[in-house]
Amino acid sequence: MNVVVIGDRAVGKTSMVVALAKSGTKHVQVVNDPDGLVARRFNVEEDRIAGTAQMLPETLLINVDLPSGERQIQLLWIDTPGEAFSNREWQKDNATAWQDIKQQISQSTGVILLLPPNGDRVNPNRLDGRIDVDELPSNQAWVNRFKYWLDFFKDNCANAQHLLICIHKADTFCDIQQEGNKWKYKNSKESPFFEYNKYVRRTYFTSADKIIQEYNSRPYATALQFFITSTDNPHLLELPWIYLASHHHN
Repeated sequence: MNVVVIGDRAVGKTSMVVALAKSGTKHVQVVNDPDGLVARRFNVEEDRIAGTAQMLPETLLINVDLPSGERQIQLLWIDTPGEAFSNREWQKDNATAWQDIKQQISQSTGVILLLPPNGDRVNPNRLDGRIDVDELPSNQAWVNRFKYWLDFFKDNCANAQHLLICIHKADTFCDIQQEGNKWKYKNSKESPFFEYNKYVRRTYFTSADKIIQEYNSRPYATALQFFITSTDNPHLLELPWIYLASHHHN
């Protein structure tokens, strides 16, 4: 299964996967050289995740604990610079790289899109200095960007079987401990994803509901799956990967 992680600049694409490699979660573990992956993506001098300057493909071997037993999946993780999606000048100046990115995405079985928090929904009391609320999009800007991504899906993801949309950095707008405890994967044969998807869409994607309905009304549209994620909560962080593994047949 080829999976691509996409999203705008500084949304947390690299840190999401590095968090899995660094410590893993109860059900998801990166097993091939996780320390090396962390070292390659971490800026020691600045004590933070290094920004992605170019398309960097990594083959990750991930063990996922499912009710049917441990399943090992190989993911082609294609980390991309955020400017690739938001800066037309970058696309023009790096035409070959941009075409390569779109080609890799078009050939991917699964797409994980990370969105920033909606600035109008962020709780200032939950900020800890890692995020500047002034850099977050307003509600209208967030909705406009969401529409851009659904149009991008239409044009570039016709072959994708799984489209996952995650509002990342959920610790800025909700009680991640409460949400994590409520939706943590219990490794039972009863899948939680139908109820979880419905809940997340109804609770956190209401601003984009009309756009989602229009997208879903298209013939043969790939169903969208909705998540909230945070590197500060392993229960929420692992859910997209468990979803993908549960739909992958070795």
